[in-house]
Amino acid sequence: QAYNCLIHFYKRLYQMSVEDQANNNKSEDVLETFMVEKKEMDNELKSLYREFEDLKVKQDILKEDSNIRQEKSRVKYEMLEKKHKSLVDKLKERIECPVCLEVPEAGPVFSCSNGHLVCSKCKKDSCPTCRVKLFEGKSLLAVTVLENIEHNCRNQGCDQLLPLGELGAHRRVCTYRLIRCPATLCEEKVAFCSTIDHLLTNCSQSYAKVDKEIRDLTSKTGFTTKMFYVMKKKAYKVDTFLCDGKYFFLNIRKSGDRDDWTFHVEMLGDEEECSKYRLQLVLHNNEDVAVDDGYVYRFTGHPCSVEEEKYSKKGTGLMVSNKMMTKLKQVMMKDEKLDKFKISIAIS
Repeated sequence: QAYNCLIHFYKRLYQMSVEDQANNNKSEDVLETFMVEKKEMDNELKSLYREFEDLKVKQDILKEDSNIRQEKSRVKYEMLEKKHKSLVDKLKERIECPVCLEVPEAGPVFSCSNGHLVCSKCKKDSCPTCRVKLFEGKSLLAVTVLENIEHNCRNQGCDQLLPLGELGAHRRVCTYRLIRCPATLCEEKVAFCSTIDHLLTNCSQSYAKVDKEIRDLTSKTGFTTKMFYVMKKKAYKVDTFLCDGKYFFLNIRKSGDRDDWTFHVEMLGDEEECSKYRLQLVLHNNEDVAVDDGYVYRFTGHPCSVEEEKYSKKGTGLMVSNKMMTKLKQVMMKDEKLDKFKISIAIS
């Protein structure tokens, strides 16, 4: 029996040896196949890399060609623009009025027998250039030129050049357009964009210049109350507020034969912008503006535009007779021993 077991052991050992040899042969075949495939892939990658390099070189060449073409186009455009500007400047020089030194914005443009031009505002009996008698001769060519060139805005500080058809609309909203200072007693004209700087640094009728700051009501809920001493002069300094990025101006004045009081708020904006804001003004003697006991006068509406005429602004807010103001002051003197009045403002 031991002999038979030994025979089976050697048979099994022989079979394992044969299987190992077969496996080794199989592994060598797999490795050889893998090496062949790897070589093929390496060759394919090298080919793709060469194609990529070729494409990159072509792309660089195309990019350089594009840059050259762009540069040529830019130079050509600048030359054309320069020629166009030179031509327009010469045309402007030819039709410029020799009296007011401005390019006319509308016809007629008058011409003397020698061809000299003068605008309709400056036309007299003789030509301002050669002094020959000036009749009713008009230059159609000058009108054609002025209708087809760009015109300067003419507001100091504005460098906009616009076609004649767009000039009027631009001037109505130009940030350099001149407006009168919102302070009642200040008649100075300032650029729209320089109004706040004027009130902070130059205007003698501005509380902002005295306080060296502008109160911001943007995060303020409800009313902001201020107290004013009763004075004999006709108008108070303008008080400036900032709300939601817009500037508002409170003006108080006495006007009319009876010295009636007016309280109104202006906004640094046009009428359309003003219509978007709701304004409340309350003249009162109580601490709480919501209490109607005592003397309380209210106004609810919209601020007026700072560009309105000054004489009409006073009718856009709260108006109180001098008689009622006297009674209000008497109450304040009795309650707080102060010759003052309270005005509260809310903007939303």
